[in-house]
Amino acid sequence: MCITNAREQVARAKDIPDERAQSITLIWAGAALVALIAMYWHVGQVFIGRWFGDSAHYHCLAVPGIAGWFLWRRWDKLKEAQHAPSVAGLALLIVGLVLYWASARTGVRMLAGLTFPIILAGIVGAVYGMRILRIVAAPIAMLVFAIPFPEHAIGMVAMPMQQVSAVVAGIAAPLLGLPVVREGIILSLRGFDFVVAQECSGMHSLVALLLTGLVLVELSGLAPRRRTAAIIIIAPLVLFANIVRLLFVLLTAEYLGPDFALGTVVHGFSDIIVYFAAVLSFVLLIGWLYEGQEEAQIAESGGANPGDIRHSAE
Repeated sequence: MCITNAREQVARAKDIPDERAQSITLIWAGAALVALIAMYWHVGQVFIGRWFGDSAHYHCLAVPGIAGWFLWRRWDKLKEAQHAPSVAGLALLIVGLVLYWASARTGVRMLAGLTFPIILAGIVGAVYGMRILRIVAAPIAMLVFAIPFPEHAIGMVAMPMQQVSAVVAGIAAPLLGLPVVREGIILSLRGFDFVVAQECSGMHSLVALLLTGLVLVELSGLAPRRRTAAIIIIAPLVLFANIVRLLFVLLTAEYLGPDFALGTVVHGFSDIIVYFAAVLSFVLLIGWLYEGQEEAQIAESGGANPGDIRHSAE
């Protein structure tokens, strides 16, 4: 009886430091949360106003929910993981704070928005450790999509997409029997000029498909390398779909007239067609990657039954 009581006292004595450490960790995490709210209160109000005020930023409204869902899917792993404050996390936090100071000095809200995931990641790493940070890296990275980037920033990315789309469409159109002449981002067909504007670059489809693609990858069960490969392929996939869209508009103009091609039925709904065509292609791509992963696992296990192989999404 005495031996049992002694063991219980030793176990309780060991638990006391852990409980104190957890209490200190919660205090630091709470203080960091209050600091974040104070730091980003004004910028957050501006960003939320843009979310509701501009249709180009409506996708931002879905980001907090998606990030929360990503976090919920990792909750069991978070509870099991050990807390070990990291110097690397502290270094990341310092980098984020320096960038935040630079954004405050320059007044660039976009930079301030970009510092939020960096500072949040630094806090997690510094307080809870890099193992925890690796678990929550995807939900934190998702917050980048909540930043309503200004038009000039979007234009910097959209311009190369415009040029590539115009060049490839200009090369492919004659192969389809269309007498198209390209000059810059202008495609001329029988005296009518089609300008590959920023709205036609595929940029909006790219953002929407990136969000959709990240959700599909999260559900896919792919290994990390295959997940990365799938995400990298999204940009060229959208570019290809956008080129097909341009060729479709040119073909419609050739046979049904430019006015019909640039109307709501063809030109307006082609954005939706591009998006869903790209999503379908991406789903097929994930299926192909998953099948390759399954075959690789069967080969490594010496030809075991696929149902007996344990798949890991980590």
